[in-house]
Amino acid sequence: MARISINKASQEFNVSRNTLYKYIKQGKLTKDENGKLDSNDLIRLFSVHVNGQQLNEHQTVNNNQEYDQLKQENEQLKQQLLIHEMRINELKMQLDYVKANEQWLKQQLDQKLIEHKQPERKGLFGKLFG
Repeated sequence: MARISINKASQEFNVSRNTLYKYIKQGKLTKDENGKLDSNDLIRLFSVHVNGQQLNEHQTVNNNQEYDQLKQENEQLKQQLLIHEMRINELKMQLDYVKANEQWLKQQLDQKLIEHKQPERKGLFGKLFG
C-alpha cells in the first residue's frame, strides 16, 4: 500500500489539489498523519494513472467483456422484439378476419330478416275477397 503526497497525487493522476482536498473532506480519500494519500484509494477514484498503463489493460479487458455481454443482450432483445412484432402482426390479421366475418354475418342476418318478414295479416274481407 503505497503512500504519496497530495502534490504528487495531483500530478500523477492529473487531478487538482482542490479536488483531492474536497474528496478528503467528503471521506472518499483518507490522509495519514504525515499528510500522505493511499494510492489504492486514488486508483479506485480516478482509475487512470498518468505514469502507469497496467491498470488500463485490466480495464480494457473488463470493458471488452462488458461490451460483449451488452452486445449479446442487445441481440437477444432484438430477437425478442422481432418475435413480438410478428405476433402483433399475426393478431392484427386475426382481428381483421374476425371483423370481416362479423360484417358478413350481419349482412346474412339482415338478408334473412328481409326475406322472413311477417306476412301482412288480412282481415276477414281480405281473406274472402283477396
